[in-house]
Amino acid sequence: MWLPIIASSAGGAAVTLLGVAAGGFIAGRSQTRQWIRDKQIGACTAIIEESTQMQLALLRQQRHGHEPDWTAWNQALAVTWLVGIPEVIDAAAKMDRAFWINGTRIKTGQVSDDDAWALARDQMESARLDFINAARRNIVRYLVPVTDLPVARPPHSELIRLSQPTCHADTVNDAPSTARADEQ
Repeated sequence: MWLPIIASSAGGAAVTLLGVAAGGFIAGRSQTRQWIRDKQIGACTAIIEESTQMQLALLRQQRHGHEPDWTAWNQALAVTWLVGIPEVIDAAAKMDRAFWINGTRIKTGQVSDDDAWALARDQMESARLDFINAARRNIVRYLVPVTDLPVARPPHSELIRLSQPTCHADTVNDAPSTARADEQ
């Protein structure tokens, strides 16, 4: 008579233990995913912050000859390679390439005036924008891309266009006429 009760209790305990183990496994996986996502967001944030610092360092190199310190940038890249996903890593690599190419061009005197700097800056900012959108799509899961950087200047081509004098054929001379109608 006690045997069915004991068997029933043992079966219930086994089911309970199995449920606890499965719950622990699922909670552990969820915590691991959240930890990785937090690390990915942190790595992307570091890339964005350090890319701004790197661009400013390249500007100082172009204007004053100060050699940039690549340490913090390389550290941010290393973390991205550790926790990033392929599309984000690829976008970071493209930004790194833009920095190195433009850094080399500055060092060799190919970027020596404001116009050349503006073109180099546009390349770096374009790569930064691509990285931000890759991170938004793949890490933050926000699918709407951004089209401008929050601190970006207009592209060099737009600045050139805006600096050109404009001449409108339909512009009317607003100077008051001194001639009377009957004198014209």
